[in-house]
Amino acid sequence: MRLLVFLFAAFASLSAHATDIASCSEPSGKGYYPETGVIKKADSGWEDEKISSGITKLTKNSGGEYDILFVDIRREIISARADGGTVIPLSRGAKSFSVLVVYPGKTAEVYTFLENTSGGLEYLHTLSRAGDEVFITKASVMQGVCSYIHFDQL
Repeated sequence: MRLLVFLFAAFASLSAHATDIASCSEPSGKGYYPETGVIKKADSGWEDEKISSGITKLTKNSGGEYDILFVDIRREIISARADGGTVIPLSRGAKSFSVLVVYPGKTAEVYTFLENTSGGLEYLHTLSRAGDEVFITKASVMQGVCSYIHFDQL
């Protein structure tokens, strides 16, 4: 319970000057680890992935810039922008919105926030990580549920 209170307070302080657009959690999916670097042939291939304590938020600051805030598997709160990422809007529909997050020389991620035809809110996260600065090369796709997405505030 203390962790949840702390995470909520930390998210609130990180996004104090930003509008929360979406809040999502519980991502799960598949990751692919090629045989490269520290990954040996026996350890390469597809893996089921889940971040049970994972939280992802889409925010927009007063200058109109988007950011992705997330709690990772280590339970640390990270801002994509503060971590060196560039957040670029990709597509906008009546009930969907996607951003590209680029960490030059390392990683490209796409976050898509949407309302499905049944009225459920979810997000999709795709990742491609490779390069000389990357410890573990990986590609993955994950899906999670959203408690809200404010499409009117995009």
